Amino acid sequence: MSGVSFQRRVELLRDSWAERRQLQGLASAHDFESQLRLLATLHAWAETATADVLAVYGAPLTMTVSPKPDSESVSHGFSVTLGESYTVTFSLTDRKRMGSSRWFVSVTVGSGEPGGAIVAAGPERRNGQWTQSRLEDILLSVLGAYERAASEGNKPGLLANVPASGA
Repeated sequence: MSGVSFQRRVELLRDSWAERRQLQGLASAHDFESQLRLLATLHAWAETATADVLAVYGAPLTMTVSPKPDSESVSHGFSVTLGESYTVTFSLTDRKRMGSSRWFVSVTVGSGEPGGAIVAAGPERRNGQWTQSRLEDILLSVLGAYERAASEGNKPGLLANVPASGA
């Protein structure tokens, strides 16, 4: 049993569909401004998720979100950095299609370690649109990789002997 009441599960279902309907216009439009607004929404969610992670882990963990991108920024993206080497980067990608630009949010996850891979992440077209839950799942997977590295001794003193706080 998950420990979550049925009523709470119903509330979560309702809220997730409300969120999808709210973002549907942004997610389905592929002009630069719409995708930039979607990226700003993802940035706000990343800031909230980062605050939640830091509330649980406390001071031993460093996790930062770079500034929110705007139409004037060069990179049109932002990064969430965990520790010294784990990074999730959200950016706008211009995919030319039959002579016109179509903008998409793309995501890469990298370990930054020597030989560490940078992998594409995020919802594929057939999987639907961005949701707060999908963004959180990506951040959780990176946090899991960070914890695994600490447990396997790849990074001495990271989190292996630190009790979680606020849980």
